[in-house]
Amino acid sequence: MNRYLPLAAKLTFALAVSMAAAQEPKPAPASQQQDPARQGDKLAEWPAPKAGERERVLALVDQFKKPDPELHRRAAGQLAELGESTIPLLMQQVSDQASAAALNQHLFATLDGKLSRRHAALMAREAKKPKLELRRYLTLRMCKLGDPELASQLTATRADKDELTAFYAALGALSLKQKDALPDVLAYARRNWTAIAPLVAEVLPAARSAECANWVFEHIAKAPSADQMTGLRLLRYLAVKEQGVILRTYLSAADNAVKREAINAARVMHGEPPLENLPVFQVIEMAELWKKKL
Repeated sequence: MNRYLPLAAKLTFALAVSMAAAQEPKPAPASQQQDPARQGDKLAEWPAPKAGERERVLALVDQFKKPDPELHRRAAGQLAELGESTIPLLMQQVSDQASAAALNQHLFATLDGKLSRRHAALMAREAKKPKLELRRYLTLRMCKLGDPELASQLTATRADKDELTAFYAALGALSLKQKDALPDVLAYARRNWTAIAPLVAEVLPAARSAECANWVFEHIAKAPSADQMTGLRLLRYLAVKEQGVILRTYLSAADNAVKREAINAARVMHGEPPLENLPVFQVIEMAELWKKKL
């Protein structure tokens, strides 16, 4: 029996080596290995443009100035294939002239496909430059990012002389749970709700919490009906289901317009779309139904 021991030992050793090799992480193929700077890390500087890249970008941007939609489509496709180093070149082509509105839209659509949280600090830097259309666009992009590192930039931009830019900054700050941004958002939303409703629905749910909702409830508790309506519109995206008991108060409001907004706040909180044009008889009926649900 002893004559089998060397063979058994060899088999045991081979098995151990095989298991160790299987458990040891293997390096990724060279084609899959990435530079650390391209693995989600935020950039501190724009990458340098490659040889001939500036000329190519300018030539493609010129296609946007022509009346042929097919040329626009091709140019957009080719620009989308180019790297991050083209982003500053594209930004430079944005213009504040009224005649450049169509061109700007093509440029912004292209930039939408390239900009991400990776570029947050660089966007903040570019947004400090005086070109209004670019500043407004970049503030909107930062508003949508929900990046806490942009809080200071958004706070500073709330004082922008352009009202829409200032609103984007305030909304972005509120989505980052900055309480002092609430009055600015409420004031702009009261005057411009129809235009901004989709953006609010996209951005504000990031701040949904009892804490943020309480800010609004406190703000509108003794406010005029118009202010209560605006606050309830924001509460669609801030309030949590446990606050239904507070919302029930507004379902009993004397003003049916306030009731309607309370209904919509309840609907959105429970995963249903808002109903913007409810007739009065339905408002009364639905208010009673939601009182029982909340």
